[in-house]
Amino acid sequence: MLIAKKQVITRQSTESIQHRPPVHLFSLSFSNPWYNHLFDSYSTIRSLSFVRLTITLAIFLYFFFAFLDPYIAPAVEMEITVIRIVSILFFCGIIILTYRPWGVKNFQFMMNVVVLFAGSGIITMILISQSTVYYVALILAVIYAHSLLRLRFIYATFSTWIVLLAYLLCTYGLRDISFEVYLNNAFFLVSANIMGMFGSYWLEYYMKATFWKERILTEQTIELQKEYQRKSDELDAARKIQLGMLPNEFPGCSDYQFSFSMQPASEVGGDYYDYQYTGDKLTFGIGDATGHGMQASVIVTAIKLLFSEHSAKTDPVEFLKRASRSISLMGFRNLFIAFAIGKLDQHVLELAGAGMPPALVYRENSGNIEQIPLKGLPLGSKALYPYQKTRTTLEPGDCVLLMTDGFPELAGKDRVMIGYEKTIELFSELAHLSPIEMIAKLQEFVNLWLNGIPQNDDITFFAFKRVR
Repeated sequence: MLIAKKQVITRQSTESIQHRPPVHLFSLSFSNPWYNHLFDSYSTIRSLSFVRLTITLAIFLYFFFAFLDPYIAPAVEMEITVIRIVSILFFCGIIILTYRPWGVKNFQFMMNVVVLFAGSGIITMILISQSTVYYVALILAVIYAHSLLRLRFIYATFSTWIVLLAYLLCTYGLRDISFEVYLNNAFFLVSANIMGMFGSYWLEYYMKATFWKERILTEQTIELQKEYQRKSDELDAARKIQLGMLPNEFPGCSDYQFSFSMQPASEVGGDYYDYQYTGDKLTFGIGDATGHGMQASVIVTAIKLLFSEHSAKTDPVEFLKRASRSISLMGFRNLFIAFAIGKLDQHVLELAGAGMPPALVYRENSGNIEQIPLKGLPLGSKALYPYQKTRTTLEPGDCVLLMTDGFPELAGKDRVMIGYEKTIELFSELAHLSPIEMIAKLQEFVNLWLNGIPQNDDITFFAFKRVR
């Protein structure tokens, strides 16, 4: 129990580490340069529209605060207006460049230039006006650098500290600014930058974590697609093998018409039909393995080998006993097959079953439908089950239909099954047709009954009619 818990904890820890972005603790750069390139493209594509909007907002703010210049610095209003106009034109140019391939490719570089240019303009305003009022604009520049311009943490930190150091150096000793005000401004600017660094660090880390998870998900999806394709190829190959095991020609009995079909619910079906025609004797079988898919194909292959080797020279009941014993000795867990075997000799039909739906016999003379039970435990479930055999004689015009339970138990959209009564009714209506036409009509009914929903089980028919 403790080992199992440790394994769960270890697996959870591994998954947690796997989903953490492998980035440097301080620079937040990926250890693999290729991932840095991918992330730059990833973040740029997702940031362009937002950054265009924030720069447009900056243009609006530059224009709006121009109305305050006459009250803040009336003596140098014209000079400050020129700085504002140049800045607005510069920002407009940056927005235009974001629509150009060069601007997209060099997005981080352009945003660094925006911060340095805006900071230089604000510092110039302070120096021209000899007023500390404009220092508040530097706080806005810091906010923009660390959050609104989508700069990487390392670049935003580099550019904002350059702007702040330039401000501290350029404004130190200005005659109209007291040392106390200078220290106060420096304190708030440095504090704002440190808080901005904290915010931009975690913002970038979150974006890289999201990018990394999407990357892992993409790689896992690709692997799943490859695995799905590999299994699809295997199933397709198995389907071809299975179809190759089924007869594709009708028995050459001149007194009878035959038809058979299998409509699997998946790539590899669990149903089976076969026949052996030796001289004037026909031995045929139809089966339904538990489930469908690859597991069902294993049991189908086993019954194919047993049928090919023993069915023609063995009594139907004896064949069921031998086949059930052989399958049980194979050691398949929860793999069984319902099966019916019949022999047709001189118009005498012998039938024995192991868990199959009843065989339906249409009598031409009376128009009645007879049901021949094919009950019994499926093959492989019990080695010594007492299977039973039924014998009947077929007259000209008589028709026999054997099927797997996929047809009578087929559920439609309203979850209502066709049922055995409806099956007998359909058979009675179609028995006058040739076996080929009859099975074609039954398949049409299947499609109408499903009305577009997936088929939930394999459907197989084996039909024959005495014509003379």
